[in-house]
Amino acid sequence: MEQALILNQLLRTESGRIRCGWRLVFFVVIMVAVTAVTATLLPAGFVTASGALLIGAVSSGVLLLRLDGRPAGALGFYIRRTVISETLLGISLGTLVALVVIVLIVAFGGLRWTADGGSILAWVFGSLSALTILAVPAAAEEALLRGYPLQALAEVWGPWAAILVTAVIFGVLHLFNPNLTFIGTVNIIVAGIFLGILYLRTGSLWWATGAHLGWNWVHGYVADVPVSGLELLDAPVYDGFLLGPEWLSGGAFGPEGSLFTTFVLAVAVVVCVKSAAFGPSDAAMEAGPLVLMTRNQ
Repeated sequence: MEQALILNQLLRTESGRIRCGWRLVFFVVIMVAVTAVTATLLPAGFVTASGALLIGAVSSGVLLLRLDGRPAGALGFYIRRTVISETLLGISLGTLVALVVIVLIVAFGGLRWTADGGSILAWVFGSLSALTILAVPAAAEEALLRGYPLQALAEVWGPWAAILVTAVIFGVLHLFNPNLTFIGTVNIIVAGIFLGILYLRTGSLWWATGAHLGWNWVHGYVADVPVSGLELLDAPVYDGFLLGPEWLSGGAFGPEGSLFTTFVLAVAVVVCVKSAAFGPSDAAMEAGPLVLMTRNQ
């Protein structure tokens, strides 16, 4: 009887809720199991592997939210009329931040383009295809880190600790990417901080996924350079080449290895924290997220 009481105290809080640590363990176990099963049902490929991860992360997060008596939409991927506008706003934000990085690298001689085959029409259709291809991996990573884990940690430890922990994990997940540099690792972590703040300010994984997608799309397709060390896409009409020292251009890791990226992302973090432009929509509030981050918090 006493052992059962001790076990119950280790598993649950005084209110009877399963402790955060155990909920995160359950999240990982369920996510891995669902992802593995889903992956066996889908054809092999980068996008389908990301799709399996997305299904696993969303399913696990929703299940744990439902066990807490919360709606599935509390994860951040709620289905409302605002979904399209929030996603487009996120893409615009990520595109803007990424373009500032590219402009700075170009201005200091770290990126040049040479002519390649293809037409403007092919580039336009290719850009839409690139957005589609990159959308699933972006959504999967957001559901995995800025979905249930960030919310659960923020509820117990507060927003900043949760953002930092999930951002570091975001960096760790990229440790085996090719051509990774120290600056690149730092920038991946800062990008995780930026996306974590964006989610907790808006309560929307549509916003965070859009920003993630816009960032990858600008670097991988518009600039036609590596994204986190990976050559994901090849835009027609021109080829991008990164030049000069790694601290300037990012080298083979891509712009995410540049010190300009560190500076631009740091500015983006401050803007997200301070600006009144970022806040939860009525749809986000109705979804009932575990935690939101107020302005200047």
